[in-house]
Amino acid sequence: MIEKIKNLRNKESGFTIVELLIVIVVIGILAAITIVSYTGITTQANNAAYQQDASSIVSVSDAFYARTNAYPTTSADFTNASNYTKLPANITVAVTSGTVTGSVGADPCTAGSQTWAVCTNSSGVKSYSATVCAAGVTVYYLEGTSTLKTAKSGAGC
Repeated sequence: MIEKIKNLRNKESGFTIVELLIVIVVIGILAAITIVSYTGITTQANNAAYQQDASSIVSVSDAFYARTNAYPTTSADFTNASNYTKLPANITVAVTSGTVTGSVGADPCTAGSQTWAVCTNSSGVKSYSATVCAAGVTVYYLEGTSTLKTAKSGAGC
């Protein structure tokens, strides 16, 4: 009887190295799935925010046209306090001429002739490019990091 007790005492139990490796691999897989899912969600949220801002700019353009029978031609037309509809404080519009691209210069929010689609300054103000013509307004924004999208007021340009 004493021999059996000694044998039970000497027998050590625990996890094998294989069991520990399996647990570590499973945790790694779960972490990778979580990180990839989170990255996709934030990108989708940013894209939705840009799209909503572009829709707001289109709405302001349409309201301006309904009041004046012309589309807004300057950046001030989009933010003027006398307009019935105006943009939120965190959105500015730069009326551009020429081709708008997804490329962003060194300081796109303050540069003169803009060719960017959207930029955000250090205060969180997002600036969008818009081309204005007699037929309407075309607002440019980026989806993801390089896909140039447009939202149009009237027939657009």
